[in-house]
Amino acid sequence: MAALMLLRQQGPGNRITPSRGDRGVDVRLVDLDGIGFFQVKRYPRPLTSIQKTQTEKSWTTFFAETAPNAPVKSWSLACPWNPSNEALEWLETLTAEAQFPTDWMGRATLEAMAAENPALVEFYFGDGGERLHRAITNAFQGGRDVPEGIPGEDLLEATTSRMIALSSALNDVDPFYRYEIDLRAGRLRDEPLEAALQTETNAAFVEYRQVTEDRFGVMRIFPRSPAALQLCPISTSIRLTVENGSPDQEAIEAFRDFGAPFADIPGTVTAVTGPPGIHRASGDGRFTVMAVPSNAANLPDLELRLLNANGQPIHTLDLVDVELARGLNTVGVWLSGKDRAGALAFTMLMNGPDGQDEIRVEPQPIGGKSPAEVLPAIRFKAAMTAGTQLVLAVRGGPALPGVWPLEGIDHGPGPHNVAVLVEALVDIQRHTFAGITIPDLDTADLDELADILRAARLLRGERVEVTWTEVAMTLGTPERRVLYACAKLADPTSAQNAQPGDEIRLVPAANKPRSSSPPPQPDTRATERPPSHGGALTVSARSGSGRPAPKDDGKGGRSLG
Repeated sequence: MAALMLLRQQGPGNRITPSRGDRGVDVRLVDLDGIGFFQVKRYPRPLTSIQKTQTEKSWTTFFAETAPNAPVKSWSLACPWNPSNEALEWLETLTAEAQFPTDWMGRATLEAMAAENPALVEFYFGDGGERLHRAITNAFQGGRDVPEGIPGEDLLEATTSRMIALSSALNDVDPFYRYEIDLRAGRLRDEPLEAALQTETNAAFVEYRQVTEDRFGVMRIFPRSPAALQLCPISTSIRLTVENGSPDQEAIEAFRDFGAPFADIPGTVTAVTGPPGIHRASGDGRFTVMAVPSNAANLPDLELRLLNANGQPIHTLDLVDVELARGLNTVGVWLSGKDRAGALAFTMLMNGPDGQDEIRVEPQPIGGKSPAEVLPAIRFKAAMTAGTQLVLAVRGGPALPGVWPLEGIDHGPGPHNVAVLVEALVDIQRHTFAGITIPDLDTADLDELADILRAARLLRGERVEVTWTEVAMTLGTPERRVLYACAKLADPTSAQNAQPGDEIRLVPAANKPRSSSPPPQPDTRATERPPSHGGALTVSARSGSGRPAPKDDGKGGRSLG
């Protein structure tokens, strides 16, 4: 209690947990002028010879082991007894060699501090802990019994007032933590808890609990001071059960060595410690560990660079949504991120126990995404071939130590083909106001993908040759129509009364022109096949409007092609 009063009243510091001795220190308070050290003794009466000996031992240890290695601002003996003159003289003689102030913090000072912390006194010496537990229970119970038969506005006000009163009661009782409690409609299984984690970076503990069939509660616990986590720590002990050689075992080892998150691994809660508000239910379950979002808050903006065999950059990709974690008592680091479009996910395991680093590149679904946004990542992936290497770097700055050489990579033509398709969609988007998105490559029809590639080639001004048996056309409003011999109407009568907007069908024909006027000069670029083979249709695109350009027959007319 004395340690907490000191820490709450005088600012940042620590309560020392003895390992191989406390080096004569129970509490240390950090200040700009140095560190104030306290030795706390439970002596409520004049010191006996044994108690003096124990105090002398604490001072000697502090003066020999701590004082030479720390910027000592002061040293104080704190105990609940107001010293006599003789006791003060004894302490002054004991600490005479010190080059810093020393004093005795007695009962009067401690009682004054206690008077300013009634919740602390109640918590340690009254039934504060039990009252806190009851208040937490009442807060969650408050979501069960909502008043009936009153207007909606009054119902909302009554419920809100109840929650405010309960929250205030919690905050008055617990000297270590501040509480916030929400009641929400819905079921926990439908909540994206990973997204919620991003908003809870200041909380020491967050608990989600299903209260009724259609309502759940969220309790957030915030430390009143940095010392709260030391004086009243929150911890959960879990025993995880995995099979040797299983993916679960690999995930646990990656967590141990690098801090890598894992998901849905079976285990058992064996112990829970912390303030009374924490739910202490234990038992079997499946456990997920996620990286704390604030871990990556101080990282610079990062990028991945793909280098050729000569170490020259080929492609660069910005990393966003970066997360960072560290191994348990190791120097291993887990870092993850993705490109701006979310087409590639990168996971890096660095400083492993065997000295080896590892990077994992996992393509993500790109269906429905913008081709222009995805293209940099798709090109990056397609260029990852044997002989290239990856480096992590500060965006626009120096590269971090270490490289990942890419060896033995044979991912086939898949990444290249995807890059070609996405580039085709980018070209098509340049010619239309309609938004173009990438189709689902797992379910897309191959003929549709081929049509996309042909359309892009046309828009680039290339010649495209395809085998065809029939093509449907919609009539426009040209001044004159010309049919070439390599195509004819499937139903000649359908064109007699055809109006602009009507659809006609063409089929392969003999190579003899038919025209309502002298035919234009033949297109020397045309490619023909015998009609028995279905014919070959060659189409050229030159217009910037996104549609095939009409052909001028040299006489002011237009050809329908």
